[in-house]
Amino acid sequence: MIDSTIISRILSVHFDQHHGTAYWLDKEQQLGIDVQKTIRSTSDFHLLGPMDVEQLRTRPLTDFIPRSFHDRLPEMLLSETGGTTGPPCRRVFTRQEFQAAFIRPWMNAVKKQHFPLNGMWLFVGPGGPHIISQAAREMARATGSLEPFSVDCDVRWFRGQDRESLGFRLYLEHVLEQAMNIISSQHIDVLFTTPILLTALAKKMTKQQRLQIAGIHTGGMAQKAELSERLHELFAAAVILPGYGNSLFGVAFEQAPPGQSEESVFCVDDPALWLQLVPITDTKDINLATVLPEKQTGRVVVHRLDPSFLLINMIERDSGHYPAGSNRRKLQNIGPVEHKVVSKGGSVY
Repeated sequence: MIDSTIISRILSVHFDQHHGTAYWLDKEQQLGIDVQKTIRSTSDFHLLGPMDVEQLRTRPLTDFIPRSFHDRLPEMLLSETGGTTGPPCRRVFTRQEFQAAFIRPWMNAVKKQHFPLNGMWLFVGPGGPHIISQAAREMARATGSLEPFSVDCDVRWFRGQDRESLGFRLYLEHVLEQAMNIISSQHIDVLFTTPILLTALAKKMTKQQRLQIAGIHTGGMAQKAELSERLHELFAAAVILPGYGNSLFGVAFEQAPPGQSEESVFCVDDPALWLQLVPITDTKDINLATVLPEKQTGRVVVHRLDPSFLLINMIERDSGHYPAGSNRRKLQNIGPVEHKVVSKGGSVY
């Protein structure tokens, strides 16, 4: 949950009639409510309805930034999503918000899991408009390291290809060849990449090169228990630290290494962020008013309250559940939404 004092403070910025945010002021007018008087806690968020993703994709970015922040645009960081479910969404972070969303949670996890410090990093992932490359540089520096050696990988192009196609195989080989050039010529201690690229890279590396890796951070996709176990076999000397997040809300990290065959538990320790779980339905209608109890699988809805950018009721494609005793600040068993199978009249749909 997000503290009511944070809610009040952030809503006063975005719903200020003269200096607020065009998107949210338009929504307030459409709903016919006084948001600052009506929305007092997270239990009221459903009254705002779902975040309009199409507008987030097509409307001018400055319509989502409070007018009071428009003179601060030169100091902001621009972030775009990977475009997995359609054209990319965009947002900005101030430097302070970027630290809170990505770097502070990272350093908390580094301390808890004794992730190696002062090593040489290799980042294999997207550059360009994706904030993850900026996060990789700051995460490395925060651990006392030089910014990472890096290999750019266009994930938007990757996702549009058939994995059996010649184009896919050639591009993957191109990415891996660049990564191996760095691994073969530099003493790399830490890898940061996706589980799929990491698995492919491991096949190119010698056993000695894999044993040299002391730390691995994975992101960009769900990492199930079987894959985690395989990665621990391949990189036996490494602390492997997965993250769950995206370009819009930041990242949550694994609180502790899971036991054998157990799924990771991700800890949300950012006071501006709440990952709500709502019932999974077979229709487009999402019950935003419901917060599921612990251990019950639901769909992830993101709320992130920053002064420069407000996300409320952003419906994600992922599902998960709150572990017992988590006080809804932890998520487990995260993966793509699996819709219920409903039987009717002998048919399944």
